[in-house]
Amino acid sequence: MTGRDWMLSRVPAVRVPVVVAVLATIAVNLSPARTLMPDQAGQLVLVIAVAGITACGVVLAFFLARLDDSRGIGGLAAAVTVYALVVLPATVIAFTSPDTQHLMALLRFAGCLIFLVLMAFALVPSQPRLTMGVPGGLLGIVVSVALAMLIYTTPALNALALAGVLDRFVVAAWIAVTVTYIVYGIRNRIPMAYGLGAGMLVVAIALVLRDTGNTGLGGACLRLCGAIIMCAALARRLRERFMTSQLRVDRIAELDHELHNVLAGLDGMTHVLSAAGKDDRELLSEAVREEIGRLRNLLDQRAEPAGCAVDPVLTRIVTLRRTNGLDVELDVEPGLRTTMPADAFAQVVTNLLANCERHAPGAKVQVKARANGRSVHVEVRDDGPGLAPEVRGKLFRRGVHDESRGGSGLGLHLSQQLVGASGGSLSLRPAADGHGTVAALAVPAGRP
Repeated sequence: MTGRDWMLSRVPAVRVPVVVAVLATIAVNLSPARTLMPDQAGQLVLVIAVAGITACGVVLAFFLARLDDSRGIGGLAAAVTVYALVVLPATVIAFTSPDTQHLMALLRFAGCLIFLVLMAFALVPSQPRLTMGVPGGLLGIVVSVALAMLIYTTPALNALALAGVLDRFVVAAWIAVTVTYIVYGIRNRIPMAYGLGAGMLVVAIALVLRDTGNTGLGGACLRLCGAIIMCAALARRLRERFMTSQLRVDRIAELDHELHNVLAGLDGMTHVLSAAGKDDRELLSEAVREEIGRLRNLLDQRAEPAGCAVDPVLTRIVTLRRTNGLDVELDVEPGLRTTMPADAFAQVVTNLLANCERHAPGAKVQVKARANGRSVHVEVRDDGPGLAPEVRGKLFRRGVHDESRGGSGLGLHLSQQLVGASGGSLSLRPAADGHGTVAALAVPAGRP
């Protein structure tokens, strides 16, 4: 791993905007920067930025709701929609009429309350369907407007709003939900939950500043930071879901590749089993049983004990390939063992011999296995046409293959991963005499 790869693995890309936002907030609120940027112009820029980030949050939440099976994600999508379409406009739009300003304050209070309710519902295992996704967002908007009008037309509630009681209630509820998300995320090791909580905490500080009369750039910057942190948490979860989906697709493709190899060997064996002699029939029957066992392990994804004897595995695989017409010789030093699991070892050797069949049809193949210090070296050599120039240097990349010979480009890629996971190595090179290709496999030696 290079230094750049290490840094990217330690500092995910979704954290970069958070760091930038925090530094920008500090810079904007320093006294030299405040003199260069008037409050009115600065707030306009920050309002536009908050609106853009919040819109991105809505899109991320709905994309995530489509990929994630949990109901909580749908609840988050509805909550972010209410925040974007009700709370944010009611916070930043200014009117000259006192009555209109008061109505906007009530709408902001109602939107914040519904946002918090939807965020709380997102943590409930049996979340109602009406609080999720597009229906939940639309219902939240309607209820927010209705609640604001109810408070406005009810003298007792309106008096509480004018006295600032409702705003203090929202701040207290916001902090309670924020702490719940942070504790829930840390306790259950869910980065998205405590990331959302961290963003809400920053916004809560902005709410407190607004209630204390601080309506300058500081509160606007904090709202921007909070929005970015929450969007970063959603983006991180979305990236994880994409990666999980890609891993599943890759595993299905790899499994399909290996099943084809196993079935090809079994198919070839059925044509010669009935005509084989008694000794050969017993050997072929044993090979069939072993391959069926490996097929069952692939389908069931069963874990296999580490370590195997090299000779029986190579003998079984070579026998199968001979029944497919491959001209292959086997030379194994007696008593060799490897710490690599038998299924993984057989899978790698099968892929190498399948490549010989595909890329060097009719060629003679030699398989040799020798002890070399603390490793077992297996060499698969064919006297075919050799490596195609266009694939040299990138043979182990996923999907790279010789289009004229077919294949999926998965065999060598998967084989290198299996060998690397066992602490070994795999390489391909042209034969020393210039005829054919040599696959050199080195795996850790096991105890006899």
